[in-house]
Amino acid sequence: MDRINHQVRLAARPVGTPQPDVWQHTEEQVPEPGEGELLVGVSHLSLDPAMRGWMNEGRSYIEPVGIGEDVV
Repeated sequence: MDRINHQVRLAARPVGTPQPDVWQHTEEQVPEPGEGELLVGVSHLSLDPAMRGWMNEGRSYIEPVGIGEDVV
Protein backbone atom coordinates (compact mmCIF):
# COMPACT_ATOMS: atom_id res chain seq x y z
CA MET A 1 0.00 0.00 0.00
CA ASP A 2 1.35 3.47 -0.90
CA ARG A 3 1.49 5.78 2.09
CA ILE A 4 2.88 9.31 1.94
CA ASN A 5 4.47 11.18 4.86
CA HIS A 6 3.76 14.91 4.44
CA GLN A 7 6.33 17.14 6.14
CA VAL A 8 6.64 20.86 6.82
CA ARG A 9 10.27 21.94 7.13
CA LEU A 10 11.81 25.25 8.11
CA ALA A 11 13.33 26.76 4.94
CA ALA A 12 14.48 30.09 6.45
CA ARG A 13 14.42 31.99 9.72
CA PRO A 14 11.32 34.20 9.74
CA VAL A 15 11.54 37.94 10.27
CA GLY A 16 8.30 39.22 11.78
CA THR A 17 5.22 37.20 10.88
CA PRO A 18 6.21 33.96 9.10
CA GLN A 19 5.45 34.11 5.37
CA PRO A 20 4.91 31.16 2.98
CA ASP A 21 8.56 31.20 1.80
CA VAL A 22 9.68 30.24 5.33
CA TRP A 23 8.27 26.73 4.82
CA GLN A 24 9.27 23.86 2.59
CA HIS A 25 6.65 21.16 2.03
CA THR A 26 8.05 17.71 1.33
CA GLU A 27 6.69 14.20 0.88
CA GLU A 28 8.32 10.85 1.46
CA GLN A 29 7.17 7.29 0.95
CA VAL A 30 6.36 5.55 4.25
CA PRO A 31 8.09 2.16 4.53
CA GLU A 32 6.22 -0.93 5.65
CA PRO A 33 6.65 -1.55 9.39
CA GLY A 34 9.27 -4.13 10.28
CA GLU A 35 9.25 -6.87 12.89
CA GLY A 36 8.05 -5.44 16.23
CA GLU A 37 7.08 -2.07 14.67
CA LEU A 38 3.72 -0.49 13.97
CA LEU A 39 2.52 2.35 11.81
CA VAL A 40 0.61 5.22 13.42
CA GLY A 41 -1.45 7.73 11.45
CA VAL A 42 -1.86 11.30 12.68
CA SER A 43 -5.30 12.83 12.23
CA HIS A 44 -4.84 16.07 14.25
CA LEU A 45 -1.99 18.30 15.31
CA SER A 46 -1.62 21.13 17.74
CA LEU A 47 0.35 24.27 17.01
CA ASP A 48 1.64 26.14 20.03
CA PRO A 49 2.60 29.85 20.10
CA ALA A 50 5.98 28.79 21.54
CA MET A 51 6.78 27.20 18.18
CA ARG A 52 7.35 30.70 16.78
CA GLY A 53 10.22 31.17 19.22
CA TRP A 54 11.69 27.78 18.33
CA MET A 55 12.22 29.02 14.76
CA ASN A 56 14.64 31.74 15.98
CA GLU A 57 18.33 31.15 16.59
CA GLY A 58 19.56 32.00 20.05
CA ARG A 59 19.34 30.86 23.63
CA SER A 60 16.13 29.24 24.75
CA TYR A 61 14.96 26.43 26.97
CA ILE A 62 15.18 24.11 23.93
CA GLU A 63 17.36 23.91 20.83
CA PRO A 64 15.98 25.95 17.90
CA VAL A 65 14.56 24.16 14.88
CA GLY A 66 17.35 23.88 12.30
CA ILE A 67 17.01 24.99 8.70
CA GLY A 68 15.73 21.99 6.74
CA GLU A 69 14.37 20.25 9.85
CA ASP A 70 10.75 19.23 10.35
CA VAL A 71 8.62 21.80 12.14
CA VAL A 72 5.40 19.82 12.06
